[in-house]
Parts: sequence; structure tokens; C-alpha cells
Amino acid sequence: MTKRKLVLAAIAVVVVAAGGVTAVVLATRGEPSAEPCDIPGSVREQATSAKTAPGGGGVEVEDKGVSSSGLASMGAVLRNTSDRIAYRTKVSLDVIVSVDGLPPGPVQGPLMTMEIPVMLPGQRMGVGRPLITVNATNKVLSADVDVQTTTWLPTGALGGLSPVTDTYESTSRVKASLPADVVRYTERSANCRALAGRRTAVVFRDAGGKIVGGGLLPPDGQGNPAGSPQQRPASPSCSPGERSTWVVPLQDIPPDAEDSRTELYSYCDLNLPRPDVNDVD
Repeated sequence: MTKRKLVLAAIAVVVVAAGGVTAVVLATRGEPSAEPCDIPGSVREQATSAKTAPGGGGVEVEDKGVSSSGLASMGAVLRNTSDRIAYRTKVSLDVIVSVDGLPPGPVQGPLMTMEIPVMLPGQRMGVGRPLITVNATNKVLSADVDVQTTTWLPTGALGGLSPVTDTYESTSRVKASLPADVVRYTERSANCRALAGRRTAVVFRDAGGKIVGGGLLPPDGQGNPAGSPQQRPASPSCSPGERSTWVVPLQDIPPDAEDSRTELYSYCDLNLPRPDVNDVD
């Protein structure tokens, strides 16, 4: 045995004897040691205004829109224009409606408030919710997104965390008394560990690119109507790798939506927070 091999063997014995080290790999041919995942399990939250980040920029509403018929829904796309990470950004939908000829009033309730887990610098994220059934007497008079609070983190605070991306695959429309439409998409994560999957936002656009509705839905077919042939993927949402999955919109897909323009955004967090509007059916 050469002197180099004797030294390596001695080091290996010391490491094993010391105990408490679970991720040490000794390379015999020059390979690097295995690196532990550097994505933290939590960070200290200090909520402040999401509209203005330290150093400039903030979370801004890039686009928004409302469906014009049936069960109206609102969709919007937000962007982090700062050079900081926006963590657990809270937003609410400010919607004024007229129902059955009554004086205009807001749509209120906890479902109008939602939380985006992570927005990296420059990242876009969607939000959406069903509103009211639009008919001859019910109208959506105005709809906006109120960007509220976030925790601003410096670049690198979340280690090697990278955006989980979603690519639209197909839409299946099913005429049924309960929601049965299916939007299938491919989710890709290059992260070194599984993140906590919370919801998937879907934003619908028409052929011209105008937003015509949206929703915030449980991923992996939760809410799946009985008898659906769709199968859940083997791994949960926000797992490392590539997976084909699907959501069931809580309302009929807007009739003027162009399927190929559908956008999806996985809500992936460091961990699951206390139950809130994003994490209950």
C-alpha cells in the first residue's frame, strides 16, 4: 500500500470513530466530497411592506384581469423587481361587485387573502381566486391586487434554492355539475431537497394574451372528482426532479381562455406554515 493510501485509510478510521458525521465521502480518485443541502428549513420572518425593498424595487402587479361570464374569477401576475428575496408575501384581492341590483360592495373573507412563499429577484408569480357568478344582475365593477407585507432577505439567504418551474401540457374539459376540468402541467425542480408544496396558481389568458381569470388550487389532483382517470404522480409537489401533474379548477375554465396560454406557478416553501388560506380546501 502506498503512503497516500495509508494516509487516506487513517483519515477514514478517525472519521468513523469520531461519530456524528453522516455525510462524509472520501474520494480515492480525486472526486469532490458530497455536499450537504444548503437550503434552510426556516428563516426568521420580519414582515414589512412588500411594495418597497431595501435598496429599491419591490413586489409589483405586472398584469391582472377578470373573467366576464359564468363564475367570474380573477387572475394576476406579480413580479419581484428588487435584488432581494421576498419571503411569504401576503396579498389580497380588492374586488367591488354589484349583486342583484344592491349597492356596490366588496367581496370579503379570508379566501381573498393569500401568501406567496418565495419570490426570488426578478421572479414572476401568479395569484387567483373565484369571485361571483356573473349574469344580468351580477357584475364585477372593479378588481385590483393589494400587495401587503413580506420578509425581505438578502441574496443567498436561502442557499442554493432555485425557482420551481411549470410548463403547461394540456387541458381537458368535462361537462359536469361539479368542477371536472383538468389542467395538466410539468413541474421541474433542480433543488437539493424536497420543498413544502402548498398550492399551484393558475392564470388563464385569451388568444390576445389578456388575463381572463385564475385560481389557487391544491396540486396533484386533490379535489379530483370521483371516477377521474387521472393518476397522481409518485412524488409530491415541489420534489426534486421532473414530474407531470395536474389541477382541477374550482370553477369552469373561462370560455374565452386560450388553453395554450395557460400559466401555472407552484407555491413551494421552506416548510409548511400554520394552516392558512393557501393550505386548506
